[in-house]
Amino acid sequence: MHDCILAIFWPKKKIVEFLLSVDCPPQLVAAPDSDISRHLIVTDAFSRLSARPDRGFSIYQTMIDRLANWSYFDPYYFEKLGKLDRNQAESSIARLKRAVDNRNATTTVRRTTAAQTHAKQLKTADLKALHQAFHQLFGSGMSPQARGKLFETFLRELFSRQSVKMGDHFCLKGEEIDGTFKFEGENYIVEAKWQEASVSTGQLYHFAHKVDGKMHGRGLFVSVNGFSRDGIEAIVRGKQIQTILMDGEDLSHVLEERLTLESLLDYKIRAAQTRGDVYVCALRQASKV
Repeated sequence: MHDCILAIFWPKKKIVEFLLSVDCPPQLVAAPDSDISRHLIVTDAFSRLSARPDRGFSIYQTMIDRLANWSYFDPYYFEKLGKLDRNQAESSIARLKRAVDNRNATTTVRRTTAAQTHAKQLKTADLKALHQAFHQLFGSGMSPQARGKLFETFLRELFSRQSVKMGDHFCLKGEEIDGTFKFEGENYIVEAKWQEASVSTGQLYHFAHKVDGKMHGRGLFVSVNGFSRDGIEAIVRGKQIQTILMDGEDLSHVLEERLTLESLLDYKIRAAQTRGDVYVCALRQASKV
């Protein structure tokens, strides 16, 4: 800025007028008829501005905006008297523009990084809270109905925080469906079971039948304590595979940030589509059967 001012204005009066035009307080600017040089008028004003509590931020910002977009070069001083050099003035303005662009780019990166860090911290805090809630579900003194309802709420919160929003609980033709979600353009129905034993063949087969009854149906069955081998075979043997399975281990991987829910679902879906394997560990990338 110092170089730009001296390259654009020759008389001390014009330098002082410019400083005042960007709201520099008069008491910080030397009088135009003072004995100090053009260089010292600018240097002294900058020094006094920087000593203020606000470090002259708003005034400097106005000054930068004006100088970086300066386009008038007084022909009297540039051409007739030859006191100032047009090429030098334009070069100083170009350097200022580059400095402003670099500063803005750095500021943008810093703000973006800060926002991403803050978002990650919030997500981690959310996951920790959900992890605690998940472990509380294992506690005693809770009826199966209450635990099942809390488990359903827990899943909806987990999906929502992982950007896979579940739909509302609803009933269809007497069939109770715990939830729905949309992933990569496909709609899924969800059934969640919290029970001590593995899900039986009958329960899993019944859910697979629900999924089969829907147009282009797909389903996700969640059971904290896993599934019986017979049940898994019942939904894949000789059938078009439409259901994938998730258990407590899968939920722990997401809660402890070993995997995102999106990557977990993606691996399970691809395993079902390419290998016919509906019960897999996305972290180890291996079958659980």
